[in-house]
Amino acid sequence: MKINNKKILFCDNTLWGLITFRGAVIRKLVELGYSITLVAPYKEDKQLQIKIPQGVKFISIKMGRTSQNPFNDFCYFLKILKIYKEEKPDYIFHYTIKPNIYGTIAATLLKIPNTAMLAGLGYIFQNDTLGCKIGRKIYRFGLAFCDHLFVLNQMNKELVIKRKMCSPEKIILLENGEGVDLKKYKYEDNTAEETTFLFIGRILKDKGYNEFVEAAIIIKEQFPNTHFEILGALDPQYPNSISPEKFKRDQELGIFKYLGFTNDMQSVYKRKGIVITLPSYGEGMNRVLMEACATGKPIITTNIPGCKEMVSEGANGYLAKVKDAHSLIEAMRKYLELTKEQKNNFSKKSREIAEEKFDIKKIFLKYEDIISSNI
Repeated sequence: MKINNKKILFCDNTLWGLITFRGAVIRKLVELGYSITLVAPYKEDKQLQIKIPQGVKFISIKMGRTSQNPFNDFCYFLKILKIYKEEKPDYIFHYTIKPNIYGTIAATLLKIPNTAMLAGLGYIFQNDTLGCKIGRKIYRFGLAFCDHLFVLNQMNKELVIKRKMCSPEKIILLENGEGVDLKKYKYEDNTAEETTFLFIGRILKDKGYNEFVEAAIIIKEQFPNTHFEILGALDPQYPNSISPEKFKRDQELGIFKYLGFTNDMQSVYKRKGIVITLPSYGEGMNRVLMEACATGKPIITTNIPGCKEMVSEGANGYLAKVKDAHSLIEAMRKYLELTKEQKNNFSKKSREIAEEKFDIKKIFLKYEDIISSNI
């Protein structure tokens, strides 16, 4: 039912990211009567059959997601400034680095209130190369113009304040991440005779890819009927990516099965005997792990903010040390030695955690509060 005619704009570095991570929020705002416009690059998403919610306007924009060319970034800024001038939104939400910087500056020049989101502290925050230091300075400059900044865990909030990336009074902590639609991601029985450790994420060093492969080699020797699979895309442009050549060599070992990339995660979570395994180095609040909880999947991940929130140690999964394949191996071994009943209880506990902590309805309220307070 329509209750207003205000326009909200969402800007991201991929259309896939907007629909996948904020689709439920976007649809809810449409239901409440808001006019919604999405701004993001489209070319890289053509193969994924992205479905834009009914009634939502989409504007494609060219952007070099990982480019460090100042001229390209300036061109992106001019394009986004032009779009904002023409669309005249009442409020804007920005996601990922370049929209957070250049979109926020453009919005401020046009006196449009806006919120940025720091979903995780990625490569430029975890390294001290000259390029990363320059990147942080540019990021700090951009975030100075936002009205609010979403962060997804307490450690990230503290680091943002410590590095003076944003004024503390602007920061809004989404304590349990961006939430999960519990009606969409339903509990699935996970009972099976054999176990599959499934890595879901971009194929990066930062996601713990190397530790996963190392653990798979050892566990496969000890538990021959155990399976290992990887679902996710190579990202050669990312600074800490796994090269296609190395990935091909690893595949040829025959230790894991590569599933490619899918836009149908519900089908993945319906499979039985799956343990979602993500030995990541750093996250905001990992979406895959939240979805895994909602669908009743046991979890093995690292003991870091953004991952550990999804695990009750020994009740629905296990936590491994960061960058420690031996710790990951031990966690996998513990799970494999559980009884069928214990594994089933792990699945039930995951769903309980999702219902207690990750219901998307709580996130709706955050967005509605920001919008109603600023327009």
